[in-house]
Amino acid sequence: MPIVKVMQHGQITIPKKIRELLGLKEGDLADAELKGERIVITPKRLVEDKALQELRAVLSEVHAKNKGVSEEEVVKYATQAVAELRAEEYAKEKKA
Repeated sequence: MPIVKVMQHGQITIPKKIRELLGLKEGDLADAELKGERIVITPKRLVEDKALQELRAVLSEVHAKNKGVSEEEVVKYATQAVAELRAEEYAKEKKA
């Protein structure tokens, strides 16, 4: 496990190998939280990437089911699918 040094103003440098594995680049955002005596840093874009992957999957499904349908109709169906996913997630969060 690499050792990091706390610098002026509490700054640390994430080791290059870890940055490369996570695809972190200068200017990327991350969440930092305290878990017990550990600091957990999570790249913010990973959450956004997951949502984008889910959207692409939905769009692919809509496209596959609607060959020969106009682009406007596909956009309409995709928008409906996104709304349904959001409603499902909202229902899950409300139960929790």
